[in-house]
Amino acid sequence: MQPESGFAPSLSEEISIEGARATAPFQSQDQTIGKIMAKPVSKRRESKLDTVSTAVVVGMTALFVVFIFGLVTEFVPRILDTILLSVFIGICVGVIAFALIKGDD
Repeated sequence: MQPESGFAPSLSEEISIEGARATAPFQSQDQTIGKIMAKPVSKRRESKLDTVSTAVVVGMTALFVVFIFGLVTEFVPRILDTILLSVFIGICVGVIAFALIKGDD
């Protein structure tokens, strides 16, 4: 992604470089390299990977927050119970986040 893509054409139109580039008989090296090196990328696979990774990050964040909350407040007296509770809540929040994100697609 190129953030300056909207700025460069408007600037080149102002100083009339675009017209000179369009009438040039040769193709610049940057354009040919970009065409040769471009590979087809599966958008569906990337989208699925982004959805899963986002849901995992949300679930792990919930797990961490519940674990720290359990340690600080001693909501559950034993550490093993705190770990199990945080893992359970983290998995639940991750699955819910995945369902919510997947519902948009």
